Amino acid sequence: MTTLQTDLLTMPLGARMPSLSSAGRLSAISASAMLAALLFTPPASAAPGDRIGDAVAIVNKVVADYDREKRTLAAGDDVRQDEVIQVNADAQGELKLDDETKLALGPGSRLVLDKFVYDSDKKAGSIVVDLAKGAFRFVTGIAAKSTYIIKTPNASITVRGTVFDVFIFPDKSVWLLLHEGAVEVTGRKSACRVLDQPGRLIAISNSGRVGRPVDWSKLTDPDGPTFDTAFPFIDKPPQIVSAPVLTRAAILNSALPDAPDQACINAKPPAKIQKATRDDDDGGGPTLKKPKAPKAKVKTVRVRDDAPPRKPTRVAKRPRNSDDDWGNGVRGLDIVIGIGGGFGGGRRPGGRYPGRSNPD
Repeated sequence: MTTLQTDLLTMPLGARMPSLSSAGRLSAISASAMLAALLFTPPASAAPGDRIGDAVAIVNKVVADYDREKRTLAAGDDVRQDEVIQVNADAQGELKLDDETKLALGPGSRLVLDKFVYDSDKKAGSIVVDLAKGAFRFVTGIAAKSTYIIKTPNASITVRGTVFDVFIFPDKSVWLLLHEGAVEVTGRKSACRVLDQPGRLIAISNSGRVGRPVDWSKLTDPDGPTFDTAFPFIDKPPQIVSAPVLTRAAILNSALPDAPDQACINAKPPAKIQKATRDDDDGGGPTLKKPKAPKAKVKTVRVRDDAPPRKPTRVAKRPRNSDDDWGNGVRGLDIVIGIGGGFGGGRRPGGRYPGRSNPD
């Protein structure tokens, strides 16, 4: 760095700029650019496989899978962007991300740490978590609330300073229980709904229809999953939350009045997922479904007006490419693999789950 650049960086605010020659002006511009670069701190954008947080508590077996590299998690281990976290049926896990977001994962649950971009200075970025199956507790961190998107199989959840529990059924329908703050829930087949009454719940059908906020007594029946199955963190709070947010009695006995519908201010419609088949015989990689063959064109040729028509001649045109004369490959297709599956309570007679309609 030149003497002039050093003087510019250390010059008191409000000091008068000395007269400069043309060369000096160029040096001053260079110094200003360097100063701007030093003061600018870009958001911490994690690449796939980068560390974005830690495992806080692990009970029994919890597996992290990134790019087919599986490892059994222990307390203190890193968790990484794009990792799939799978919890055994007799296990439980707790994670903390670098923005102080906290996640508790119940028995048999699975999630994907989808995206983590966070600017600690501005408390801004983009944090996306996919909840695939099972029971969860989500506690927002210190980032701006618009930063967070929590995805379920058929809806997306945005937050307003929030603690909530989620339970995902085998058929991909969802129950959401609010403990603190407020959430906005946007389904595939309905408008966004706001839940801002702690102790109340929203049901999301497997087709993506979002119900109105209701009390527990209006959501369940004796043939459905037990309260403890759907929300295991009520009676046994995770370490990431020092005390119960709501008690079991407060939720079971809740009888809150219905509130008027509110407009969402940060609705995020769920993205559609293009399905791909999976061939376990060749290592479990994604394989494309075979494309449909092009329709054959039928051409009828008449020799003369009084002659009977000849039999139709089928002419199939195939696309050409640079590999050979007729082409033998599939090109220009993208694959996005969604994670599904299920964990949950029992079914009621007739193939229905409580609080939800049958699949559309």
